[in-house]
Amino acid sequence: MPLTLANHCAWHKQAARRLVESIRDLSVEGEWRLEIEDRGLVFETRLQGQKTRFEHSFLDPRLRQRAMQKNQGLLRACNNKRRSIDDILDLTAGWGRDSFLLAAAGHEVTMLEQQPLIAHCVEFLLHIARSEDPVSPCHRMRLVHGNALDYLREGQTADACYLDPMFPTHKSGAKPGKELQILQRLTENRDMEPLFEAALEAARQRVVVKRPLHAPPLMERKPSLQYREKTIRFDIYL
Repeated sequence: MPLTLANHCAWHKQAARRLVESIRDLSVEGEWRLEIEDRGLVFETRLQGQKTRFEHSFLDPRLRQRAMQKNQGLLRACNNKRRSIDDILDLTAGWGRDSFLLAAAGHEVTMLEQQPLIAHCVEFLLHIARSEDPVSPCHRMRLVHGNALDYLREGQTADACYLDPMFPTHKSGAKPGKELQILQRLTENRDMEPLFEAALEAARQRVVVKRPLHAPPLMERKPSLQYREKTIRFDIYL
C-alpha cells in the first residue's frame, strides 16, 4: 500500500520536498502515515490492533541520554584501550540510533541501510540535525543507501564493524519497543551469515555483534570477548 504523507515542515522545505519525492510512490505492507515535521518525523501505523506513533529526531535531547543509559555495553565493546578505533561501519543501521551513540562518543560512523523508506527518512533527519546543530554527532555520521554485503565485497574496510541482527520474537510473547516493532515490519535480516563473514574480513580491529543475552553466538562462533547487560550482550571478535 502507498504511504500517507503529511508535510508540516516549514524550516527545511527543500529537504522535505526531496523526501516526499523520494518516498511518495513506495509501497509498504499495511497502513502507514508519515508526518514530516520541522525537527523530525512521526510514523503512525497499527500494531496489535492499536494505533501507534513513533517520533524520531536526532535533535531530541533525550536521545543521547537514553542511549547512554541503555548502551554502555556497546560503547565498551567498540573501545580498544590499546589502540584508537576511529571509524566504524554500522552494517545494520536501521534508524541510526546506535550510530548516533557511537558518533557522540567521537567515532566516525558509516551507516549501511538498504530499505528505501528508512534510508531516505534517516538522510532527512541527518540533514536537519547538521543544519541546526554545528556540534551534532550527526556531522560524524555518513549514510550509504545500499546492501551492506555488496558494500563490503567492494573492498571497504573500517577499524570496527557493528552488526545488530533484529531479535526474533521471544517465546514469552514480550514485544520490543515500538520503534523496533516498526523497523521489523519494514525490513528483515538478510544475508546475515555471509555479512558476518565479510565483516570479519573487513574489520581491521574488531567485529561487534549485538545478541539476546542467552542466545547462542552468531553462526555458533565463539567470541573473543563479551559485554553483558540485563537483556542483551555484545560479542566481540578480534
